[in-house]
Amino acid sequence: KLRRGLYKSGAGLSSILVTMVLYHALGAFLTIFLRESSDDAGAADPVRSSSVVGLVGALFLKDPTAILALYGGSFVGMSAPSRLMHGNAPGKPKPSKLQNAMPLFGSFTAAGAIAGLIHAVTIHSGYWNGGWGGKAGLCAFAGCWVYRGIGNAIDFAKQKGVA
Repeated sequence: KLRRGLYKSGAGLSSILVTMVLYHALGAFLTIFLRESSDDAGAADPVRSSSVVGLVGALFLKDPTAILALYGGSFVGMSAPSRLMHGNAPGKPKPSKLQNAMPLFGSFTAAGAIAGLIHAVTIHSGYWNGGWGGKAGLCAFAGCWVYRGIGNAIDFAKQKGVA
């Protein structure tokens, strides 16, 4: 059932999968862009940035799946950059690394795409069919968690001299 849902009768990826991945990535990118490029402390607030992205998406997009995906991706954009990119935990700061825009936006876009993939899989599997309630946030959390897990695995491999 899941495989048939992710692919259109063997002809390619389903439109829901593509929509979820692309709009989650876009929502994450737009939210972190708004947060980081703003001089106003209010616009740099993650909740306000996410709200702006969700509201603009709801006003200008026609497809409900795209609106949900954009808003779900904006939840990824609410993550703390130091946690998503470097795994900094409270009370255990790692030495700061120089940061520029490309790795920052790339990290959030990749985590958003992973969240979109997870969201699409939950829809196609029949898990959480109706409503919008905590599904988007949980999938955003899972996308950030998986992204950070991949980053930790790469860091571990580099330390052991594997990569």
